[in-house]
Amino acid sequence: MSRLNGSMDRVAITGMGVLSPAGRSVPEFWKTLCEARAVYRPIPSFADDPQYRLKIGAQITEYSWAWNLPVDRYGKAACYCLYTAKQALDDAGLSARDLAKKRVGVIVGTTMGEIQEEETFTRWICGKGEGSAARFRKCYPAYHIAHAVAEHCRADGPCYVVPAACAAGNYAVAMAKQVLEAGYADILLVGGVDVFSRVAFAGFQRLLSLAPDCCRPFDRARKGLVLGEGCGFLVLEREGERMGKNHYGRILGAGLASNASHMTAPHKEGEGEWKAMHKAIADAGLQVDQVDYISAHGTGTRANDLVEARSIRRLFEGRKAPPVSSIKSALGHSMGAASILELIACCLMMRNNVLLPTIHYKVPDEECQLDVVPNKPREAAVRRLLSNSFAFGGQTSCLVLETPRC
Repeated sequence: MSRLNGSMDRVAITGMGVLSPAGRSVPEFWKTLCEARAVYRPIPSFADDPQYRLKIGAQITEYSWAWNLPVDRYGKAACYCLYTAKQALDDAGLSARDLAKKRVGVIVGTTMGEIQEEETFTRWICGKGEGSAARFRKCYPAYHIAHAVAEHCRADGPCYVVPAACAAGNYAVAMAKQVLEAGYADILLVGGVDVFSRVAFAGFQRLLSLAPDCCRPFDRARKGLVLGEGCGFLVLEREGERMGKNHYGRILGAGLASNASHMTAPHKEGEGEWKAMHKAIADAGLQVDQVDYISAHGTGTRANDLVEARSIRRLFEGRKAPPVSSIKSALGHSMGAASILELIACCLMMRNNVLLPTIHYKVPDEECQLDVVPNKPREAAVRRLLSNSFAFGGQTSCLVLETPRC
């Protein structure tokens, strides 16, 4: 099918859904972020466990939202997606009858998939808990996550799981943009999800990447990231054919690249990070001076923040870069969900003319010379922005978002 032309080519965000330690709805999520408060706490189950030197994380601890979900049929990640995808469709005002008239697809990005199913199975085979091989076979495969959403929404269009580590949400959106522009679907439910797990927590601890107290991106005293979890979903449609009642913003451009340098560390000069941003701006048909804000990957680790700052300065080639902030300072790093949650936050920033802050930012790092929005929201009109998301394996990504008011 040929590529569409004009405004029909533009990909619009018409619905959004959130499940996060910061809130289980978009309004709750936005309120928490505007209050500039961290949602991570000591993890009760780790309190007396000597295997963990560090014990803070951002977990979803309230589960009343799951009372009518088929938790016996699906793993936790799939249930996060079911809840959040339904919320996004309700936000868009799309009914089952509306969906039946269109070609609807599902694309979900994730880092760990149904990792808690694997942990349960491991405990069971070691004689330390309940479980079964049948449950593991049924719930663990990652494709079940997207299938669960497709089944419950009766979406018979393209259906993919994108395992692009912590950049998976942005990768899923970039893929969705291509699918919609090529005309292979009319509506796409696009999400990112990861659940809190001992495997991920132990892995980041072994890499010495976890902060002992809080996440402070770009601060000179930063000591690492805080692990989190969550799920975000978007309804994406071609702008000229949209049925959704909202219009939060346009996905103007997408840039994907690879550092091809190291499994867990960024390229020292940020080659892939720069390429992803450069490609995204070129794909959007913009110049760098048309960017009003950058939602940073901003994990709070020494290497990642330094490389991202260098890449941003290189992108702007001596010109003053726009304001930058990282909501991971408040949410922690929700891995595969992070970039979708950040994109949702970006839409709300554009709608409300507010830049969310990097909290815990006290002492600027001379090597990260950026206009970091510190500690409280800043009023500012934002027409176009970049949203960065980088990952292990050198997977780098950037999206360009534009307000529908343009």
